[in-house]
Amino acid sequence: MEQTFAKEYTVTKEITAEALGSGGLAVLATPAMVAMVENACYEELQQELSEGKTSVGGFLSIEHLAPTAVGATVTVRVAVYEHAGTKVVFSFTVYEGEKLVGKGNHERFIVEKERFLKKL
Repeated sequence: MEQTFAKEYTVTKEITAEALGSGGLAVLATPAMVAMVENACYEELQQELSEGKTSVGGFLSIEHLAPTAVGATVTVRVAVYEHAGTKVVFSFTVYEGEKLVGKGNHERFIVEKERFLKKL
């Protein structure tokens, strides 16, 4: 995967499986890793968008492969591998140092903010 964007996050006790209720251990929670991935993809794509546009998540496929302790730093690396109209598909990896913690794909859709909010 050709890296286009990377962002580091620190694992805190507030984002452990135990704290979020997704498990019983004080390790990085899968839902927290999902949020990290979405945030990294959002930030990467937002750099390319004009004012008045943003992106929303539509699909995420994730494999959580290894535990990560409180205090560790994880790096989310994302790359665009498909851009078709308003749909942008990212591949991503999550590493703690050299250890692969997670990987998968994430689809985002480019929307006009005002038009999107009118759907509420």
